[in-house]
Amino acid sequence: MATNGPDPSEFLERAQRMLRELFVDPRSDGDPWAEAMRSGARRAEREPSPERQRENLTFALATRAVEALEDLALNVAAIRQRLERTDAKAPGPETGSTGPGSTDASSE
Repeated sequence: MATNGPDPSEFLERAQRMLRELFVDPRSDGDPWAEAMRSGARRAEREPSPERQRENLTFALATRAVEALEDLALNVAAIRQRLERTDAKAPGPETGSTGPGSTDASSE
């Protein structure tokens, strides 16, 4: 069966050639200065500006401060609950108490 379309191997060769041409830098003529300038420009595009770095740092510090305040609030709530439980369990003042907070005249 004869077809009028291109040969599949010919199609693959052309596609590979087009990809090579697309990804090969035609300016790479071995000039080290040109390569250094291109890599420096690429690096400058990736690095945020000093203003953007300052904004990122400020945001990170503010986020950590909020997290620390949340942790502190949780700790205070836990301490308050613990104190409320111990206050509820503690009996009223007894006359014969010899605990660490009692004032016993015989121990002096």
